[in-house]
Amino acid sequence: GRYIVSELDSKLIARAKFQVITPSKAIAHYLQVPHLSLESLAQNIVRRRGLGVAGALSSRRLLQDAVRKVIKTRDIAGTARAYLTTVKDLLGSGIDLHRLQTTPDLRIQELARLTLAYQERLRKNRWIDGAELYWQGALGAQYQKYYTFYGYFAPSQAELTLINAIAGAKSIFVLPLDELYPKNLQAASWLQSKGWERSTPEAPTNTARKLQLQQCFKQKSNLSPATRLRTFSDLEAEVRGTLAQVKVLQSQGVALQKMVLVAREEQLYGETIIDVAWEYNLPVQIAYEIPLEQTRLGAWFKLLLEVIRDNFPFEATAKLLSHPLAARMSPEQWRSARESHPQGLAAWQQLGIDLSLIDCATSYTRSAWSDHLLAILTDWDVLENVRVWAREVVAYYRLQSGLKELSPTPSSSAPPLPRQVLISEINELLALLTVPVQPGRGGIELHCPTALFGTNYAHVFVFGAVEGILPQAIADNPLLDFHSRQQLVNRGFNISTAKDLALRETWDFYCMLNVPKESLTFSYPQLIDRSPSLPSPYLSRLGLKPSPIDNLLPLASIEEARRLYLRQPDLLTANHTLAITSITHSFQVENNRESARAPDQYDGVIGIGIDPQQKIFSASQLIQLGQCPFKWFSARLLKLQELPEAEADLGAAVRGNLYHRCLELALREVKTAEDLAQFNRQQLEGAFSAAERELKLSQLPGWSAQRQEHLELLALNLAKAEFLPTGREVLATETDFQMQWHGLKVRGQVDRIDRSDRGLTVIDYKTSSTTPPGVKDAAGKANLDLQLALYQDAIAEQYRNEPIDAAAYYSLTKQKTIGRPQKKTDELAAFAQRVKVHLQQGYYPVAPDRDRQACRYCNYDLVCRQGDRLSRKPISFQDVVE
Repeated sequence: GRYIVSELDSKLIARAKFQVITPSKAIAHYLQVPHLSLESLAQNIVRRRGLGVAGALSSRRLLQDAVRKVIKTRDIAGTARAYLTTVKDLLGSGIDLHRLQTTPDLRIQELARLTLAYQERLRKNRWIDGAELYWQGALGAQYQKYYTFYGYFAPSQAELTLINAIAGAKSIFVLPLDELYPKNLQAASWLQSKGWERSTPEAPTNTARKLQLQQCFKQKSNLSPATRLRTFSDLEAEVRGTLAQVKVLQSQGVALQKMVLVAREEQLYGETIIDVAWEYNLPVQIAYEIPLEQTRLGAWFKLLLEVIRDNFPFEATAKLLSHPLAARMSPEQWRSARESHPQGLAAWQQLGIDLSLIDCATSYTRSAWSDHLLAILTDWDVLENVRVWAREVVAYYRLQSGLKELSPTPSSSAPPLPRQVLISEINELLALLTVPVQPGRGGIELHCPTALFGTNYAHVFVFGAVEGILPQAIADNPLLDFHSRQQLVNRGFNISTAKDLALRETWDFYCMLNVPKESLTFSYPQLIDRSPSLPSPYLSRLGLKPSPIDNLLPLASIEEARRLYLRQPDLLTANHTLAITSITHSFQVENNRESARAPDQYDGVIGIGIDPQQKIFSASQLIQLGQCPFKWFSARLLKLQELPEAEADLGAAVRGNLYHRCLELALREVKTAEDLAQFNRQQLEGAFSAAERELKLSQLPGWSAQRQEHLELLALNLAKAEFLPTGREVLATETDFQMQWHGLKVRGQVDRIDRSDRGLTVIDYKTSSTTPPGVKDAAGKANLDLQLALYQDAIAEQYRNEPIDAAAYYSLTKQKTIGRPQKKTDELAAFAQRVKVHLQQGYYPVAPDRDRQACRYCNYDLVCRQGDRLSRKPISFQDVVE
């Protein structure tokens, strides 16, 4: 006969001579038998029938075709994506779709028609959907063998049907029967109607002690003291705390194979566990899968597709060539690429980089596209570059098989496929194909609860014991909501309802409680993604109360020990193996930087004096020093600068140079307002073209579209009476000077000097619309104008017999004068004295003006790291002088 038992000794199963069918590798490993699942058996049966399981991309494509026929919508891809889960749910439930079309609900009728149309298209290609695998396997079962089915503790009707179809005489189905989950009692009754017998299990031969947590969950016994609940501040702290407990047990001689990590949402914890376990030198094995696009290979391949689609744009191509999986660009080529920003294949080829293989300007058939992309992977040695990562090797072969799926039946008569269509399909493929997040063997394993049914581990650690995760929140499906599902059940259809899902969550937790033998530790973070969490209701049913252990955890890694010992120098001295001089020194530098101590050499106070007469300043240098000494120190003494980069747009500096040079050329023959009135547009355009050629602006992308705007702006300025008022004469433009200014050597260039009856007027052109900030005044604000004051002194020295009437900033953007600051001679003299002190004492602290004007356009923020810490620094300029 065929037998149903509620429990079977695992040691008896291991000694049995018949095949054991288990749903997960963890259960098979526990039973010490080869892993063979119902899924693999069904696939073999279906394959013998000449059918295949449709791949992710093929099934999505066929579903879109069905949507196009059945549903009136413009968004075919979006609609197919929305219906996919519901269609698979119907196929997996085994519902009679023709009968489903007779229901009064129009939405359900449409859903049934869509599923039938999708199924029809699958059959035309000799395919089935993965959701109907068990049903199709049961239809094609021709041979019955004796099996033991173990680990299927909450079987679906499809699984039961397949088990009944393939199980021969002497087969055993281990099915726990409990009033807590009535579905299993119904399953047993159904199997009995098919000739199965219920049997009492033999007495277990293993005497391993269990915690009897299932009885406690039913509130029929007291909670074992070996069951604990730990709370942590956040998810990373929870992972660190749990893995630290694992390390403690490991140090006590407990093998990692006797411990297991459990998470209802593995993907929420997986990456953090991998990172922390690496730091703790703790091997882990994680089996859940992630989309191919989340791997290194997937990210690189998406870049490749972007480069092909957009015809070799600079940023995407640079990322592609500098990616670790390709690395086909030398430092010299990268430097040249930054300076020129190549766009298009020819420009990249000029740098000596051969990209001809990925030039896909023409259209190909699907088969040719697949072959071409596979050739790129081979020619660029991608497989060799991914060998250091096990996950990436798996991703490589998954990608290979996925690309071959693009054209399952190559044909020379197939129409060419535009690259936009293919790239869209491949991006979809990268999102659908999955790979194990941490493939390999050995180490402590992370599993979801259902993968451990029927196993035993000495120590079990359960992550995320919070409401909404354990149990998982039950979400309604808007296409087939719970009310509609209940109506279908009332009509005799077999489909899961909200009650079924809730019971299944409870049953899964109940079965998991039978896994631990010596200890069970629940944990949860108080915050998940900055949102507070509540403990799982299952915990209160067990009578568990939280006990935080954040401050009681041992140091589980060298890195954690260093972080603690750096704050306790005595401990660091006693542990020479942890004392790394560079780490200690860097930590001390950071402490000083953030403390209230005076600035030191790492904040610009170098203590190396310079003779002020050895430096020649420009007005902009003095303003830079007067706004923030560290900014001038970084630029002029350290000579820090960014790597040369091609301009993608007309920057502020280049724009200023363009306007200044154009006006210089245009005003050579213009002296008065009358001359300016005779100045015509052709003359301006000639001056503009000359300045444009000198600055090589034609190389800027999109310059032809911007050119006219700048030309019109200059024309508007020349048409304004305020640009050159009546009664004034242009005396000189772009006048160079060099002088001694309060004991400092200064040189520069004045944009324009006008003469009138009242004297000379000094004019400085600005492309901004506001008065530029000056140097810091006594209050620390950048309000002390230096530039025009310095220009007045320079012009007064050159034109000794003529008085200075005024000095003004003229905005070319606003076409008007925007400021005539007053010259403050005493304050400027004091500023010059401060500059000398800065140089003589080597004192250049991070001390921007109070309103942080100096920080708005500063390239050295990563070096100075200004912020709240500056409010703690005792920086007083009076202290500097003293």
